[in-house]
Amino acid sequence: MGRAEVDLAVVAAALLPVLLRAAQLGVLAASLSPACLFEASWWACLVGVFANYAMHGFIWTQPKTFAALSAQPPLSALGGHPVDVFAGLEVVAKLVQGSSLLLFLGAVGRSAAWAALWAAPAWCWAVLVVAVAAGQTLNLAMYSAIGNAGVYYGFKLGREVPWASGFPFNVGLRHPQYVGVVLTLYGGLLVLLCEELAKIYFPQLVFVWAFMYVAMSAMEQVGDNDKTS
Repeated sequence: MGRAEVDLAVVAAALLPVLLRAAQLGVLAASLSPACLFEASWWACLVGVFANYAMHGFIWTQPKTFAALSAQPPLSALGGHPVDVFAGLEVVAKLVQGSSLLLFLGAVGRSAAWAALWAAPAWCWAVLVVAVAAGQTLNLAMYSAIGNAGVYYGFKLGREVPWASGFPFNVGLRHPQYVGVVLTLYGGLLVLLCEELAKIYFPQLVFVWAFMYVAMSAMEQVGDNDKTS
């Protein structure tokens, strides 16, 4: 297994281009402002984003309760095993996240985001391509290496998980999938940054979103299914 310190170093390095772009646009202060904490719409979107990770936390800490609930309607409609139910709920949670984000942006925010994409310089797009390619390679490699059973807490929910030591577990990262998602988030923010989105505290939303993966990594590291020698 890799080290959590390496995960944090990669995530911190991925944030640097975002901060540089914010400084170029003159929105660095706005992108780091705590004023977002006083905006109801920002919190509403954050709740929609956070629901997925609250679900992860519940299942991680209360696997027996979740397994019992999975055997009953309406959750039983999502699958015959708690792992399958979890996977189905993950799809629902992603839809909630996407809907929350679109509602938060509104027509004006979506228009600003589209304009920012066209205005982003070539170096931002180059970083985006590298970040998304690396991030999604790690993400997809996790599914390939340990399958749904591994990704969706199978060892806690009564399904055997294959032990994997190859890619992406051999690159020094403790939680390669979560690092990959954060790389994707920061890559997307890089080309979406603009004054209009900074005014509604969109960058802070992405920063907190990324932090949720750091928090999940810390949670899962306690009681990880590490193979001991």
